[in-house]
Amino acid sequence: MGRQDGVIFPLAAVVALLFSFSAANVLLLYEAERQAAYAARQAAEADELVQMAVFDVKEQIASVDPSTAWKEGEWIYPRGTVAYRWTRESEARVRVALSIRSASGLRRAVTFTVTLPALHIVEWSEPNG
Repeated sequence: MGRQDGVIFPLAAVVALLFSFSAANVLLLYEAERQAAYAARQAAEADELVQMAVFDVKEQIASVDPSTAWKEGEWIYPRGTVAYRWTRESEARVRVALSIRSASGLRRAVTFTVTLPALHIVEWSEPNG
């Protein structure tokens, strides 16, 4: 065998470099996973606000005088606020617009139509964005 004096250091340097790259990759994956979990929590929080607001607005529509043509206001929940506006389109239909702002800063807008007197949602739309 010939001369093999300088083999150990380059081999150790390559192994250390590979280990460093894998550690950096693990840290990047951890950060991406953490951000995805935060986004999922925000989305669940907004969904919860939408569900509470839909229930409350349907309850309000059911209890208000049938001659009321529209109503608007704001509800404050522990996880955020919801601004609402509903307008009676006909004797049997009410159009509702909700603007949700969660405590974590996520904003969402929802528009739906409710039939009377059953209070079933027959149309639902959320703008992309």
